[in-house]
Amino acid sequence: MSLSRQPDSHFIETPRGIFTSAGNWFHITSEALEKYAPGLLKIHSLEKLIKQSEIWIRSADNIGIVLFMLLLYFSGLYPALLITLLFVPVWHINKSSVISIPLTSLLWVIDKEIVVVIVSMLVLSWMGITGEYASVFLGIIVFCVLKFGWFRFSVEWLYGKLIQGTLLLNDRVLKMIILKHAIRENIPVGEVDAMEKEILSLIGKQQEVIRKYRKRK
Repeated sequence: MSLSRQPDSHFIETPRGIFTSAGNWFHITSEALEKYAPGLLKIHSLEKLIKQSEIWIRSADNIGIVLFMLLLYFSGLYPALLITLLFVPVWHINKSSVISIPLTSLLWVIDKEIVVVIVSMLVLSWMGITGEYASVFLGIIVFCVLKFGWFRFSVEWLYGKLIQGTLLLNDRVLKMIILKHAIRENIPVGEVDAMEKEILSLIGKQQEVIRKYRKRK
């Protein structure tokens, strides 16, 4: 198996797809991308497309944290918990349908760690000052669960178990990022269905490798 990595990049490309330093798999290769959106990589690097995709992937965590903290301040602990627990999986599963390039820039701001940390510190500090220690304790737990992606990973795992034979959530995001950039640059995107079939083929190959590895153990 051949691996390729560009200098200063945060991902490794393999014959079965792209694996990033954040632990995200994308089941497409630069060769396939060039085939279905010819010339796009000359305008927007693969590194940029992957980074923008990961901003959208992490958006469930970051928006979830900001939403929880604002609701915690304005509505109280239990509404904040309930609405956040409902919002994060719904957003994470359906976010690919609202992907746009301008919105990506907005999410880039929220993706900055300093933003969610400052919002969280301000709200939790106020909760502590007012003696709402249960809110502070659970607020820290919610922050950690969302910030480290644990809730999102659980949603992805459950989605993969329940919904099979379709694109995985990460692949849906990257596909939409590719399509949005291609449309913006007037690059014809040929055979979207064929691109999806190739992604599904790579997913199947990876799952087969995992099954064989487990059998050896």
